[in-house]
Amino acid sequence: MNFYVLEDDPIGQQRIQHYLPTSFITDSPTKLLAALAADTHPKIVLLDLEIKGLLHAGINTAKMIRQTDCVSPIIIITTHDELSLQTFQSHISALDFIQKAQPEAQFGKKLQHAVQMAYQRLNQFDLKMPVWLTIHNGAHTETFDLNTISHVSSNNGRHYINVHQSNTTTQIRNTIKQISQSHDKFLQIHASFCVNHDFIQQYRLKDKTLLLTTGDLLPVSRRFKHNLSYLQS
Repeated sequence: MNFYVLEDDPIGQQRIQHYLPTSFITDSPTKLLAALAADTHPKIVLLDLEIKGLLHAGINTAKMIRQTDCVSPIIIITTHDELSLQTFQSHISALDFIQKAQPEAQFGKKLQHAVQMAYQRLNQFDLKMPVWLTIHNGAHTETFDLNTISHVSSNNGRHYINVHQSNTTTQIRNTIKQISQSHDKFLQIHASFCVNHDFIQQYRLKDKTLLLTTGDLLPVSRRFKHNLSYLQS
């Protein structure tokens, strides 16, 4: 497992190096992004929020990471507790928020726990090779990794849909029907929903709902329940 760290304080760098000795550590967002782009293996990213006096440097770096990588866990390590809500609202899917200014034993325990959660998160993806899927977005196209799409839902009428991935949701101009026909992993379960069958955890026949591994609970309509007949015992 590869660890990438954005931290500008030398003491903070040494501290993280103590717990994660194989880490790539830099105080430059540009160098961090270049290193991440060059690494095709599973990785865990740790970001300080304030870099060289720029308070939002960490959040902005995380946003850039998420433009191309929706899988790698991101752990925030900072002294700025007041930015925890803003970090959440930035939709970077930070896995944990660790306060620097806590006793060393607590810091180490918190960091180790966050890394364990990051391993578990990566294992949920089974480290699969990407399956690239090109979907029409009006007159344009969007490319997604099918392994990260849990389901698709309609939005604001029949011609706009939400593509729900592991760490983000993308709105595009298309229809549920067209998406359900774009790959054999997609199953339409409702006029407003189709799912990736790899994310199905349980079909609740009694209340006509489908539980996904993401925790989402989706309705199954009578019209499309035959698509789930293979799940019925």
